Amino acid sequence: MEFNADVSRVLEFGREKTFISSTVFLPDGEPEAVLVCWPGGSYDRRYWCFDTVPGYDFAGHATGRGLAVVAADPLGVGGSSKPSHVDGVDFVTISAAADEFVRQLRKRFPGHRLVGIGHSLGGALTVATQALHESYDRVASLGMTHGAKGFVPGEDNHQSDPRKKAVEQAQAIFQDWDAGYATGPRQPFHHLFYRPDTPADVIAADDETAAAWPRQSYVDSLVPGYSGKFAAQVKCPVLLCFGDHDVHEHPRDEVAFYTSSNDIRTLVLENAAHCHNFATTRRTLWDRLCTWSTEDD
Repeated sequence: MEFNADVSRVLEFGREKTFISSTVFLPDGEPEAVLVCWPGGSYDRRYWCFDTVPGYDFAGHATGRGLAVVAADPLGVGGSSKPSHVDGVDFVTISAAADEFVRQLRKRFPGHRLVGIGHSLGGALTVATQALHESYDRVASLGMTHGAKGFVPGEDNHQSDPRKKAVEQAQAIFQDWDAGYATGPRQPFHHLFYRPDTPADVIAADDETAAAWPRQSYVDSLVPGYSGKFAAQVKCPVLLCFGDHDVHEHPRDEVAFYTSSNDIRTLVLENAAHCHNFATTRRTLWDRLCTWSTEDD
């Protein structure tokens, strides 16, 4: 079931109509909780409902356990609106759009717990949305570090101007930077995204889902300390997950950013790289997300 929410009223893009697009997956019977799932950079909502190859569909797994899944595209991504003022589509505006989307979603699921789940860049945006708007009842950030990103080039340049350095790092990743909504090649990052035992047909099918993102979202994520200030404002329960071969070398250190939450859980997923949904151990994470999302506060 498709659910599209008009979010124009909370954004400043003139007369442009802006909306967030999503697909809703429902269980048999009343859902125990509603999982609002956001993809990471270069992905769209299909990351959460990947059914091209059997066995990699998180939405199908979660609905089988009695939860509803809303796989959503952030502002500027996939089926959601792409405002013409692309550099106005940053962490703050994407978060404002996400919050309005969740507010409308709550009207569809009155009285239900809504859990924000984001992978990688989507995790940073989920955390920012919660910090700025308290949209969710709890949040899970998967594979997102608020510290230095050692996998991108240009770390030694412009130390006195972190945002300029972040722009250079982001430009180095993408082939179509000037287009505003940037798509980068997946192949150079295969070693970060997948473990050696990820089947070749799964990787090939995943490469076909590459999606453009608004360039300022990448810049914001690469500015040292920028996303961390949002993590420090989150007060609700938090679940963090990293693969044991993820981009973060010290995943347990990530807890230190969440100074306002009194309930922080960490899962280090065995034999997993950055894209956990393609790991052979993915169901361990999926089951943890389902259990954690429905447990008592």
